[in-house]
Amino acid sequence: MSGLDIVVMGLGNVLLGDDGLGVYAVRTLEENYSHPWIAYYDGGTHGLDLLPLMEEGSHLLILDSIKGTGTPGSIVEITEENLSFSIPLKFSTHDIALPDLLALLRLRRGEALKEILILGMISGPLAISDELSPGLQNSFPEFIHRATEVLQQWLGSKQATAENSLCA
Repeated sequence: MSGLDIVVMGLGNVLLGDDGLGVYAVRTLEENYSHPWIAYYDGGTHGLDLLPLMEEGSHLLILDSIKGTGTPGSIVEITEENLSFSIPLKFSTHDIALPDLLALLRLRRGEALKEILILGMISGPLAISDELSPGLQNSFPEFIHRATEVLQQWLGSKQATAENSLCA
């Protein structure tokens, strides 16, 4: 891939209801919003194994459900500035959380990684189910719309950068 690529990573477990939001979203985007500069990945629950895929792009959009206070289905955007990039001592390689993975990604990619955005929705209680809860189902179209807005913004920025480098 070139330095003009966007990685969209959907995270979660589709067998745990709202936890599968990111996977459902990345599948929907891939079906409806393809572009040669965008790579879509179903990251599932693979943790550290996702690092090589996340390293492919200059921009990373992570789609995931978010545990938090608030109404289930509320859309949340978390920028890199809002994340803590410290890697605390771990007792197992299975004890890797998303902030740890992003800290490793930033360490390995440095300035080549231009932007990281986590787009999520507040989840309801997790339960064994292969469907999103009603709150997330109702907000899903708005969530997909917001993701496409981010992608359009990034693509517009990348197009302008590519055109400027051709004219130079």
